[in-house]
Amino acid sequence: MPGPDATDRSRCPGELPSEPHCDSLVPWTGLLPDAFVPASGARRLVGGYLLTMPKQAGNQAPPESSAGTKVVTFNLVDLAPGDPGGLVDYLDAAFRACAKATPSSVAGVGALVGTVRSEYGAGSAEVVLLRRGTHLVWAALDGSGWEQGEQQRALAVLVARLL
Repeated sequence: MPGPDATDRSRCPGELPSEPHCDSLVPWTGLLPDAFVPASGARRLVGGYLLTMPKQAGNQAPPESSAGTKVVTFNLVDLAPGDPGGLVDYLDAAFRACAKATPSSVAGVGALVGTVRSEYGAGSAEVVLLRRGTHLVWAALDGSGWEQGEQQRALAVLVARLL
């Protein structure tokens, strides 16, 4: 739940940038979480990541240089009623501008799906924006170790667990 100041914009100010910062990471705001939450009007922001590396990479290899690495980063946002910070519109525009995202469906949920430059040596990474009700999830699937169909299965798990 938001703190007592969260609904008082004079005590908890901030707003999303007027244009996405496509040179920064998803969601292209350039804001750190402590500024993103009040700017977006989010009630809650939860983030995480999962990383797998092939056994032959060893413990010393950095994941970004290990062929076969798979990475999923995700964020869940619970919106306040009415989306007072305009986050839905901002993310829609940012995904379209920064990832050339197009409408799709993931596990029965409407989505925007696009690509960005890989941080793990794969050439490109898939980014996805999902929404159900007042819940938003964005995720990046990166790395070179994905087999056919694995990314769709990973996204289906995110939908089932987070939306």
